[in-house]
Amino acid sequence: MSKSNFYTKLNKLRAKIKEKRKKELYDMINDENNKLEDKIALIKMSFKELDERDMVNSFKEFIKGDKNNETK
Repeated sequence: MSKSNFYTKLNKLRAKIKEKRKKELYDMINDENNKLEDKIALIKMSFKELDERDMVNSFKEFIKGDKNNETK
């Protein structure tokens, strides 16, 4: 295996792991059983783990979800 092939596969693996972790964080944040303090802690964790662009998009989705729940 060449060096470039190794790094390509490594980057793909990192992307998959990051995507899985992001989904886990979103699921935990959106879990109705979590208290507000837990959700705040999870959001703080996501600041450390997610890219800035991902965070902005996740908050947009989170806010949209709250607005949809209020109208029901």
